[in-house]
Amino acid sequence: MEGFARRRHVTGFAVASGLALAATGCGGDDPKIEDASGGEPFKISVRASFPEKQRLADQRTLSITVRNEDSRPLPDVAVVLQGLERRISEADNGAGRVADPRRPIWILDEAPAGGRTAYVDTWALGGLPAGRERTFRWKLTPTVAGRFRVRWRVAAAVEQDAEVRSTGGATSGSFVVRISDEPPATTVDPDTGRVVPST
Repeated sequence: MEGFARRRHVTGFAVASGLALAATGCGGDDPKIEDASGGEPFKISVRASFPEKQRLADQRTLSITVRNEDSRPLPDVAVVLQGLERRISEADNGAGRVADPRRPIWILDEAPAGGRTAYVDTWALGGLPAGRERTFRWKLTPTVAGRFRVRWRVAAAVEQDAEVRSTGGATSGSFVVRISDEPPATTVDPDTGRVVPST
């Protein structure tokens, strides 16, 4: 889980330079990641989900599924995330700067299995054959109430420039999430006495 020191500490989110990501914005008719090699773009489709309404301490799943719509295999399908932390200014903390001014908004409880890379805030799940799909899942627990934006981008490879073009959905985007400070609703299981989240 590169980009995270441990389960309970989230580090800063910076775009991995090795991906050569373009500032494409969030959405558009033909969003893409720029290709410095000048090769033909890889065709993909993407489905992305993350609940827009969340509660403190109530774990949620961020999911991004990438399908290879091309006739060629993707070299190493990857996703970069930004926005799971925020910076604290001197005005925020009132007592001068702290040693590490980054504050987690979500705790990373579980990252995509086998997705660790040498790049900050970047996960890769290997080559993706034509016509196949792969899903990235992050289990995250909110720690700060408020309104936040999480940005994501998909790349066809980690260590080489490879443009991707969408045939369905976008290749980059964002989730706007409102985190409530109300505790999650719970009930008591009459058989075990355990407190469980309400469905």
